[in-house]
Amino acid sequence: MFAISDLHLSFNKPVGLTGIDHEQDIDKPMDVFGWDFHYDRVRDAWLETVSEEDTVLIPGDISWALRLEQARYDFDWINALPGRKILSPGNHCYYAQSKKKVRHMLPEGMEWIDADCTIAEGYVIAGTRGWNLPGEPGWDESSDRRIYDRQVGRLEMALSTAAKQYPEKERIVMLHYPPATPKVSNSDFMRVMQEYEVKTCLYGHLHGRSHRDAFVGDYEGVHLQLVSCDYLDFKPVPVHV
Repeated sequence: MFAISDLHLSFNKPVGLTGIDHEQDIDKPMDVFGWDFHYDRVRDAWLETVSEEDTVLIPGDISWALRLEQARYDFDWINALPGRKILSPGNHCYYAQSKKKVRHMLPEGMEWIDADCTIAEGYVIAGTRGWNLPGEPGWDESSDRRIYDRQVGRLEMALSTAAKQYPEKERIVMLHYPPATPKVSNSDFMRVMQEYEVKTCLYGHLHGRSHRDAFVGDYEGVHLQLVSCDYLDFKPVPVHV
């Protein structure tokens, strides 16, 4: 089982895995962030690493698309790569207003989880987006608290379902936002994962200089694994299990 997040694709038409026109086929190139031709780097590393029998977990920020019909081009490109894909939302997944509509649109072999769970390679995978943590720079109690509490509740809903339906299986969580940071070393996301004995939490969202302060490794009983694609040098990595 592998993971990679924050692919930030933006194809504006159907494209193949190769022969992509950088000027004509992409709406939002990532060159400004130093991610030159990052889709080629993701593709090459993916083809070298992942087989058709593998599962790839992708926790958020998959596409820059604003509408679901635009995101289809990015999902179709990912679908052409090997393996089963399990996706969950990020803060830039503006097209994902309806879980039902996203699931209806996804190609066969791709799954969308959000406040629920699925089974992959003998593990139960639960996911939701997450949110900024209270006490982080930029936190606004009046606007962030409601979203934060709702996302904590959605994680608890996903893990409660996992525990009831698959009590014997170890649990892996997909979040987009980190559940703990140097400024906020504990959070309700961590509390919920500890209560449900989560083995590993995958998260993304952090880029560039933010990588230096990321919590990675065993922390308060949960293994935290940062899988932003630039942190991974654009290569899917094995999930810590």
